[in-house]
Amino acid sequence: MTFRLLAALAAAWIPGVATAATPLVAHQAVYDLKLASQDSGIVGAEGRIAMKLDSKACGVWNLDYRFMARFQQEQEMTLTDQQTQSTENAPDQNFTFTTKTFVDGSPEKEIKGTARHDAGGTRVSMESPQKKDFVLPLSRFPMQHTQELIQRAVAGERIVETKLFDGDDDGEKLLTSTAVIAPVAGDGTKTPSSDIGSKLEGMRSWRISESYYNKDSDPDGMPVFQTKYVLYENGVSDDLMLDFGSYAFSGSLKKLDLLDMPTCR
Repeated sequence: MTFRLLAALAAAWIPGVATAATPLVAHQAVYDLKLASQDSGIVGAEGRIAMKLDSKACGVWNLDYRFMARFQQEQEMTLTDQQTQSTENAPDQNFTFTTKTFVDGSPEKEIKGTARHDAGGTRVSMESPQKKDFVLPLSRFPMQHTQELIQRAVAGERIVETKLFDGDDDGEKLLTSTAVIAPVAGDGTKTPSSDIGSKLEGMRSWRISESYYNKDSDPDGMPVFQTKYVLYENGVSDDLMLDFGSYAFSGSLKKLDLLDMPTCR
């Protein structure tokens, strides 16, 4: 489940190409997380997400993403640190990714590989933790997925079902997402919970409830991961909930800096 957390976050909170009326946002953001629910084995937990998403060329997005969490059990404290660097290239229809996971400062796992779309589907080549190649039905990459959510929310659609590949080394299990889109109460605009001035104020937004499934999903239909968040029309998100079954985090956007990016048509 370690990379599932990071991958699901990436899919949910990486800005996608928004509508023509609202430009894509390159940015740095920080989210603070607190424990919302837990089973009997976890006494307390807290976390932070820090990410930088930039673009040096039209349609090419570079992500530097870090998620740290501290878990307190009865007799033990555990610190997890997941670091991802990825590039999604829309013109070339490819995606490269590296994720390193550390536990209490020691390396635990590295996931590295590439994926590309073609007429035969989504072709994945993993370099680590072991070399393997496989082909999936045509699947969205994270940026493409967020783009689709925004576009279909603007169009007034309320349910979006998607096949995804987000860099998981268990990608052969065919990850799918079901997102339920609801307008935010009021006029559809929302001022974010954190003090970030006018950077998001007045933008259209939607409340997204998203469930992720794969071949390991519960036979009764329970997802492997669930998340809820407010999605703005420029791709930035806030007011999030991450539910892993045995525990859940809630969080909010605490810092947002907009970055320069190329002029694209």
